[in-house]
Amino acid sequence: MSSKVSNITPPASKEKIPDEESDDERTNAQNDALLHRLVHTRLLSGSLNPDLDLNHAQRGRALAGRVLELAGAAKLGKGEGVFRQQQRNKAAKHVRDGLSRKEREQDKKALDEAKNLGNYHPTLKRIYGSNQSAPKKRPRGLGMGVGKFVGGTLKLSREEIASVTGSRKRPWDNGRRGIRQRPR
Repeated sequence: MSSKVSNITPPASKEKIPDEESDDERTNAQNDALLHRLVHTRLLSGSLNPDLDLNHAQRGRALAGRVLELAGAAKLGKGEGVFRQQQRNKAAKHVRDGLSRKEREQDKKALDEAKNLGNYHPTLKRIYGSNQSAPKKRPRGLGMGVGKFVGGTLKLSREEIASVTGSRKRPWDNGRRGIRQRPR
């Protein structure tokens, strides 16, 4: 017998999972996640439920909204609103203004009602406020149009300089414009 432990115990054999099985497990996990998302966001049933008592136009809007959600054009649960907004954008300007004014009035009314009932808290502001986010603030000052500002100096590439000066050197030109070489 040997005094070394490594010689007494045989090395543990590592069983490798075939690539096919690991791929199957990965795709099964992805399918499970997709099914979970679809079931929990009601994208599969939605307006198809006969208990909802929807008319033809409402079913069509709900279906179009779900299609937008599935296509990734709208966040989950927001597809019908996005579809309505797209339809609203096709209307005349004064109609759109009236619709947006009415929507603001309804939001204000819901906010006042929530405050009167004691259901309002400042952390719930986005629920009672409008769905539109505030416009992005644009950065003040001048932005660099060309080059990179590194270490206190502006680094310009040859392409950037050529785009400003208007001269472009083509590698196949070699400075000869319009001059043909005589065949030998």
